[in-house]
Amino acid sequence: MFEGFNTSTIDYYQAIRKNNCKNAHQENEMLYRAGVKYPLEELYYELYHYFCKVDSDLLNNKRRCISSAYNDARFCRDAPIKEYFYIRFKLDAVNKKNAPGFFFDASLAGYKLGLNLYDLNAGGMEKIRDYILDNKHYAKEVIERFNRAGLLEVQGEKYKRACYSEEDTLLQEWLERRRISFVHEDQLGTAFFGRELLDGILAAYDSVRDVYFMLKEALVLTGR
Repeated sequence: MFEGFNTSTIDYYQAIRKNNCKNAHQENEMLYRAGVKYPLEELYYELYHYFCKVDSDLLNNKRRCISSAYNDARFCRDAPIKEYFYIRFKLDAVNKKNAPGFFFDASLAGYKLGLNLYDLNAGGMEKIRDYILDNKHYAKEVIERFNRAGLLEVQGEKYKRACYSEEDTLLQEWLERRRISFVHEDQLGTAFFGRELLDGILAAYDSVRDVYFMLKEALVLTGR
């Protein structure tokens, strides 16, 4: 059962931040296991059972959902050890592009969670906008429910010049973006170190489930 992260989580990442090398990871492996590996696996299993009831199309293999301790050496030669960790439950999209996915990320700087669109390109955003415009009534209902919950913030760069000024202001907030994601960010406060963290994560995911299914239909199901 997931009971939150702990002081070993902080101690491990402070050690890696001070000296990011493989030897430092090996020297602090006990901290890593106690503070990162084991609680992250416990969180994964809690979320696994949750997402099995949400959508069987989400990738749920542990190796593909949980971050490893090491960075990709091809791109991070000066920092071989990750200074953060994450869990991802992404849609198993055929072409791996424009895949909606739920996430939880954490580092010494804080944690964030929500719904993201992975490998999103201009074509993906165009599909989302087309879907919203073709299904305005349904989209407004989904957006209104999301806004009422108020647990996640809509993020993403907007166009410098308005392109949909004639549309309902509720829809404009989403239509005018080059990218879009739904995020809650917080510091490593008391909640991070207890089961309260899981409760907050699940509540946030519940608040964006309808958005996920709308995006899935727009990006994957429409036009099959």
